[in-house]
Amino acid sequence: MSQAEHRQGLHELLADLPGDETIVPEAVRGILDRVPGYDGVGLDSLEKSVRRNLDLSIRVVQGRRAPVETEIPEAEELAIERLAQGVALGTVNAGFRECMSVILRRLLALAPQYGVSAAEALSCSTSLWALGDAFSARALRVYQDAAITAAVADSARKMQWLVEAVVRGMPPADLRRGATAYGVPIDRPLRAVSIVLPPDDGNGGGPSAEELITSADTGAARLVTAPHAPGAIGILWGDLEDSPLPAGTILALGPPVTLDELPGSYAAATRVLQAAQQTGTTGVVDLERLSWRMGVTASPETSAMLQERFLAPAREHGEFGTHVIEALTAYLQHGMSIPRAAAAIPVHVNTLRYRLRRFEDLTAADLSDLDDLFEIAWALASGTAPGGR
Repeated sequence: MSQAEHRQGLHELLADLPGDETIVPEAVRGILDRVPGYDGVGLDSLEKSVRRNLDLSIRVVQGRRAPVETEIPEAEELAIERLAQGVALGTVNAGFRECMSVILRRLLALAPQYGVSAAEALSCSTSLWALGDAFSARALRVYQDAAITAAVADSARKMQWLVEAVVRGMPPADLRRGATAYGVPIDRPLRAVSIVLPPDDGNGGGPSAEELITSADTGAARLVTAPHAPGAIGILWGDLEDSPLPAGTILALGPPVTLDELPGSYAAATRVLQAAQQTGTTGVVDLERLSWRMGVTASPETSAMLQERFLAPAREHGEFGTHVIEALTAYLQHGMSIPRAAAAIPVHVNTLRYRLRRFEDLTAADLSDLDDLFEIAWALASGTAPGGR
């Protein structure tokens, strides 16, 4: 037979193949017998997919070339259908391969009757196996897109639950349902957290929330967060060890409370955060660490008065005044130890003593008086934040 006659035989075979009554039942039986995971798929759905695969196979063989995944929308249609039925991707691919095997075996069995040459039959086999690869790629894309969509939706639900639970409060049943879903314990003390991340360095160098969590979590503590102005909020349980945070980060903690009392803990954490920002305190902060510094934000009039009394006279002396305030700060931060304060700047101990005496001369303060020391510390703390006087 001539090549044209062989091709005519293949054309007639492909035209008759949809009417073959053995392909659909054999493929369905093979899928159900040899591919686990189709229990939730109805017989009618399987039969329709086999017929669809048969039509697709005929189209590919007629095209006489290997298909690409964008040319087989049937793969996406079937993958979406099976995804909705709860069928795993591996099961979908195995079922398709089983169906292709039945179609190919039947095509090869009929080929001699239609005068199809061995070369033409081999070409059909090659095309159908290439179809299997393209189908798998298209189905994989569907399942990946679905997984990403589901993950994004779950993340959005988690963030919404966190905001409601921490900031506003929510019905007890919803509160406990979310806590169980997101791994937040309901039977141990929890602390609301308000977080400010360090500013981006302009080159995308600021830490992400995930990086912050990684650095804040320890074996004894867990922290879950969600974006919320001015940075993020979260829930902490366990003991947070002194693990380093990115420079400039403020992680403000509210007091330990029960799950349904988190909004009260968050209100306290917000006040702690405000005080930390005002006093230039970074790292992990709470009421115990800030202590009297919490009053800086509570009484701005007091802060202004003390800055005017203790800092303004030094600042009037320009660069020398800056050195005086630097010496005073180091003196208080190092337990009023002149040697340690001088080493921290660093300057000679006599230079430090001179600057401290000049501070007393300029302000009429007495660095041996406890009241004056407390007020000086308040003035320094309230003037530390950006924009402080």
